[in-house]
Parts: sequence; C-alpha cells; structure tokens
Amino acid sequence: MFVNLIAKLRGIFFWVFDRINGARVKNAYIELKKYDQTDSFSNKMREHQETAVRKLLAHAVQTVDYYSGHRKKIKLSDFPVVDKTIIRETQERFLSSIFNRDALTAMATSGSTGMPFICYQDKEKKKRVSAEIIYYSGKVGYSVGKNLIILQAVADEGRKSTLRQWIENVTVIDVVNIGDNHIEKLLAKISKISKNGSILLAYASTYDALSDYLKRSGLNNNCNIGGMISSSELLFDDTRAMMEEAFKCKLLSRYSNQENGVIGQDNNENNVFIINEGHYIVEVLEFNTDNTAEEGKTGRIVVTDLYNYAMPMIRYDTGDIGSITIVEQNGIKKRVINNFSGRKIDLVFDSAGNPLSPHQISVTFRLFSELKQFQFIQEDNNKYLIRLKVDKLFSRQDQLMVKLLRLLGDKAIINFEYVEVIPKLDSGKRNYIINKMSKG
Repeated sequence: MFVNLIAKLRGIFFWVFDRINGARVKNAYIELKKYDQTDSFSNKMREHQETAVRKLLAHAVQTVDYYSGHRKKIKLSDFPVVDKTIIRETQERFLSSIFNRDALTAMATSGSTGMPFICYQDKEKKKRVSAEIIYYSGKVGYSVGKNLIILQAVADEGRKSTLRQWIENVTVIDVVNIGDNHIEKLLAKISKISKNGSILLAYASTYDALSDYLKRSGLNNNCNIGGMISSSELLFDDTRAMMEEAFKCKLLSRYSNQENGVIGQDNNENNVFIINEGHYIVEVLEFNTDNTAEEGKTGRIVVTDLYNYAMPMIRYDTGDIGSITIVEQNGIKKRVINNFSGRKIDLVFDSAGNPLSPHQISVTFRLFSELKQFQFIQEDNNKYLIRLKVDKLFSRQDQLMVKLLRLLGDKAIINFEYVEVIPKLDSGKRNYIINKMSKG
C-alpha cells in the first residue's frame, strides 16, 4: 500500500512539474498516442509529416552549415543520406547556429558498427524522448512513478547519481558479466528490489543469457516483474517465450537508439516494429544506391528525426537492416519495420571462459574519443585481436590495454592492429564483435 502511494506521488509530482514547464512531455505524449492510432496512409498522417518535414528542412538549410547548400531543395528525397562517419568527421557543420552547445545534451553511442559517436539534442527533443519512453513502456504496464529496473553496461561517466535514480524511481544494474554465478546474483538483486510489478528493461543479449540460465536451472524465481522491454538487438522468439513463461508477463521488443529515440516497437507480432510516425520518417534504401527499396525488400534503414533541431538528423543511415511492410491493427493500416537483422553479434568470452556482454565491450571503447572505429575479435580461448581506426594520433593504447585486461582477465593475450578501414559485410554492415573461435 505504501509503495503504491509513493509511486503515485512520484507520478503526480512529475506531471505537475511538467505542467509548470509548459506541459511539453504531456503534449508530446498525447501527440504520440494520436499518431500511433492513426492510419499510416491517412490524410491526417500525411499532413502531419509533410508539415514537420517542411519546418525541419527550412530550419536546417538556414541554420546548419552542412545543409546550407541545399536551400533550393524542398523534398526530403532531394537531401543527401548521411551516416555516423559523415556526421562524426564534420560534426561542427551539423550543429545549428541558433543553439549553444553547452545547453545541449550529448548522446554517446558506439552504434551497431562499433563506431564511437556523439550527437546533441536540444531540450525540446529530450522532452519528446521522455514522452516516447513513457508512452511505449506503458504498453507493458509502465506509468510514471512505477519502478523501472534497467540492466545495462554503464561507463563510470554515464552513471546516474543515486539521488537522480531515486527521484525517477529507476534502478540501474550494471551488467558486466553474464556468466551463471553473476546471473544468479542478478536475479537475487532483482527479486529484492522489484515491487508491485516493476518494469524490466534490458538488452536482448541479456535476456538470452537469463533465458538460457532459467532453462537449465528451472523457471522458479521471486521477481515481481509486471512487464519487460528488450532493446538494442534482435530478440529471438524462444528467448521471448522463455522469459514470458518465467516472469509471467509480457515482453515487447523495441527498436531504438541513443541518437534518435524510440523509432518503433512490436506488439502482436514478434520483431515487427510499428513505426513511431509521429516523430520519425523511416525509409528503407537499397544497399548499393539511395533508391527506395521495394516494399518487403531488405535494405538500409534510414531515419529522419522530425524534432531534433539542435543537430538535425536528416536521412540518417542507422547502420541497421530491415524492410518496410504493412500490417493492420485495430482496423487501421500501419507501416512497420520487418525482417530486422541489424544488430545480431557474436558471443565472446573472457579468458576464464565467462560470456561477456557485448555492451560492456562497447562501453570500454567509448571512453576513448580518439577512436573512429573498432573491431573486437576473439581468436582463441584467451587470444584477442583489436583492430582500430583512429582519426588522429592515438597515444592511449596502454590505458585501453589496462581496461581490456580488467574486462578479459590477466591471462588475456591482446594484440592491436591499426587499419585504414574496417571492411564491411556484403550487406553493407560491419561486424564489430567477432568470435572466430566458434567458426573453426
């Protein structure tokens, strides 16, 4: 009873504070709900997206140096496709001149290709992302004030303060190791802190490890979880089924990234992501051209963020792969991302044979801003090759070695190789984590 009261008070405080500050989260939430329930091919949706795109493009060509030469272009398809490499190499040119960088929020990510990458979001965009998280998490029972347990690999620089976590009723658990002993302790910790249907948010690979452990050790657990959300990688059907059976609640998969926000989330069909068309325009382009791929054909997922005016991301190639198809839900047609295959990566192990979270590897490299790209290759039980592409003189290899040894164990043999380019796969993606040991 007391827990319910505290959760409700937190929610009331949040929404009152939002109202005092212009109700920007609430208004964005209402808009998200409206367009989530709007037919993708309706006049209402078309007019909304056309208006938002027109305003975004006008702002970009007038205030963003990179787009200053595109003033005569009025259609989205006339604008160039950009990716992490282009933005990272010319970052200053992508920042709007009407914003003070010190007032912006830096969003750091290694991305699905392993490239350290920072983009910036203005306050209005951050409010919209907050609305996305609240709205889409609500589909598994979340409401503001309810406890949210996040399992993720967190760099020291990225940790929320204890006070901030208490205010937001968020518990962040650092998933450094996903071996059996650590999973047992992890479940015990979740059991201790979960209450009144807490919501669990984790990487798909973490759910894979939990599912495998529960399958071998039995499904009994004392975790009071009311709903689960997966992010960052493809969630396999058997993992979803096992987790739902073990925790007796719904697990939904979300397509999101740090640089944009919640781009889509599945509902009735596994890994069929209903696009957040209120905030984004999603295109799927052919692998070797910037032509639109045919409906149902797999290609590059390209996103236009309608509301980040500080650093407009127009026709941004996410590095992910999928197709656009149409589904019908509640009598309306929705565009969805299907055949998603953008983020499946090899499982690798430390020198003692314990499986490693791929995100802990990403976080380790993210601490070194001089790195442009990296590739982590496990060649044997305790032998690793690290390929690095740097954009200037890199003098911190010794520091990187210390962090990698801490992650992999003192018995790890680590070799570095500096390259001009890390080759792509036929699909156009780069595998940034590879286990050659499992491939013979």
